[in-house]
Amino acid sequence: MNIKLRYSLAGFCMGIAELIPGISGATIAVVFKIYPNLISILSELRIKNLTLSLSSLSKTFQLSISIPLIVSMFLSVVICSKGISFLLNNFEQLFLSILGFTMICLSIYIVNFFKDARQNTYLIIFLFIGLILGFGLHELNINSSNPTALYIFFAGILAFSFFLIPGVSGSAMLVVLGIYGPVIQAVASFNFSILVPFGLGCLISLFILPKLLMSIYSKYEHNLTYIFSGLIFSSGLFLL
Repeated sequence: MNIKLRYSLAGFCMGIAELIPGISGATIAVVFKIYPNLISILSELRIKNLTLSLSSLSKTFQLSISIPLIVSMFLSVVICSKGISFLLNNFEQLFLSILGFTMICLSIYIVNFFKDARQNTYLIIFLFIGLILGFGLHELNINSSNPTALYIFFAGILAFSFFLIPGVSGSAMLVVLGIYGPVIQAVASFNFSILVPFGLGCLISLFILPKLLMSIYSKYEHNLTYIFSGLIFSSGLFLL
């Protein structure tokens, strides 16, 4: 497959994945075999690398493939958000139940994926930590119908941080935080009062966290994955 076409298709699928709780855009990148290079590109997002030289930008950020990916991801979010917003408005209970079941299945898949849990049973502790965190977040009773701009800003930071980790969905974190519906509808209707603080949060995460997150993930991959699995499982239960 042509490399530009591969990155375009990957971007489109990643955009759709990030709209649906329980499906990680980073996981899609792994499927398309672009994940290591994508993280490498993101890690170069530093002030000193931002220049007016197009040739330098093209070399540092691999613009020939990163632009098709970004554009196709943006298009998929804009196009598909309307369909998802329609499902939320007209078939909310059925749609959320399907998403809940999907998230539960995904959490089970993540646990089974790392078969060494059978030898390292201590990993189950991290699964329960994730479950407890999920139930704790749910008990916060966040008013998702009227979130503050500051809360949306921090939600953007957190959601995009999880976007960088395979197996974890940024949109699943929005469900946990109670603003999945408002963000999806804001994208569909171009509600900038929500999109601006959310986008700023995402940008902060994009510039600051890639190297830090991947360093932590590389050292504690199994532990974090089990925490994420428990968190996603508990979120799925509350959607049913």
